[in-house]
Amino acid sequence: MIWFLTLWSLSSLGFISLACSMSKHQKQMFGHELSPQKTTFAQYLGWIILGLSLMASIWHSNFSIGISYWLGAISFSALFVAWCLSYFETHFKVISLALTGILLLMLILQLF
Repeated sequence: MIWFLTLWSLSSLGFISLACSMSKHQKQMFGHELSPQKTTFAQYLGWIILGLSLMASIWHSNFSIGISYWLGAISFSALFVAWCLSYFETHFKVISLALTGILLLMLILQLF
């Protein structure tokens, strides 16, 4: 369960970053569009975070099980981010901080 929450929070942060790179969602979350540099940075950051979550999943399990587990985690993450964009678009800073806190807590718990 700890590993799933780690993957879920990491991939949710990646999807939030990708959502921040889209002009429609920028207007929802920030009230205005971001500069092209910030948009490009958010897009690259989102893909890097999703790539890191894939590498972490493969590292934790073998290749086939890791990819299957990762696909399940990102499916749940995508649904969560879409739900938050629909109903809690003004609270994305709080949601991002909560996801970061969950990620850090799960990483600490995995060490013990």
